[in-house]
Amino acid sequence: MQEFLTTYLEPVLTFIAGGGIVALVKWRSIKKQAEAEAMKAVQEVYQETIKDLRDDKEMMKRDNSELRATVGELQKIVTQNSKDISLLKQFKCVVTDCALRRKE
Repeated sequence: MQEFLTTYLEPVLTFIAGGGIVALVKWRSIKKQAEAEAMKAVQEVYQETIKDLRDDKEMMKRDNSELRATVGELQKIVTQNSKDISLLKQFKCVVTDCALRRKE
């Protein structure tokens, strides 16, 4: 009997007194809590990624609108230059004070 107490009962009582049973009972809730915290961290990363993508999209919209304005101005300049070139092609010389500047 003495051998039974020292071999089996003493470690079991030490385990119980040390909080081993409580740890086993709470293991499931601790595991669920850890999983919930991990999911929360993943969700925060996704939210930051979504925010960054939205910011990038807004920046691209602004850049695109600026480029459209620039392209519109360039089209006006090209149109005016084309008109000027077609007018100047009528003359032999394109220098304004040249004696050869006459229409053919």
